[in-house]
Amino acid sequence: MDVLIAGAGPAGSLAALVLARAGVRVRVVDRARFPRDKLCGDTINPGALALLDRLGLGADVRAHGFVTRGMQVTGPGGAVVRGPYEAPYSGLALSRRVFDQILLNAAARAGAVIDERRRVQHPLVDGGRVVGLRLSSGERSEVVRAPLVIAADGRPSTIAFALGLARFSPASQRWAYGAYYDGVQALSDFGEMHVRGRH
Repeated sequence: MDVLIAGAGPAGSLAALVLARAGVRVRVVDRARFPRDKLCGDTINPGALALLDRLGLGADVRAHGFVTRGMQVTGPGGAVVRGPYEAPYSGLALSRRVFDQILLNAAARAGAVIDERRRVQHPLVDGGRVVGLRLSSGERSEVVRAPLVIAADGRPSTIAFALGLARFSPASQRWAYGAYYDGVQALSDFGEMHVRGRH
């Protein structure tokens, strides 16, 4: 194996796809089993959509999403900020459950080995370099070594925290929840965010 990637979200899957297409031997590990739900990032901006087109994934992604023509943020007191995308550009809205699975499938088709339900316990460091990961799956634990390790395991990255490269702020505690609704009236083709007070 040439590259070990921790995290099978968009960053990890796209890195695996590009590397595997170039002939690199890649293994992607993730603690989840896909498809899996994810609470953020249900929209793709025009720049990201153009990248997906260059990788040959745009048509598949578009087949599962809704076109967005811009973004709108509303605030207290009736404040509205509306940012339309310049024609002919558009974005897309689709669930991360669907989007992430499309990217992961593409990486697998390109030759990347996908290893689900593998939790990163800690990085293996030798001479100041990360040279592998200790992984667990249930009661089983294994050491996987690679010349290059990519940490694409998100904000709570086990690798980044273990290396002292990230930390959580002790004062900032936020909670989020998500839901999907059918039959909502007066929707437009803009993505929307509504900010009120402390929410």
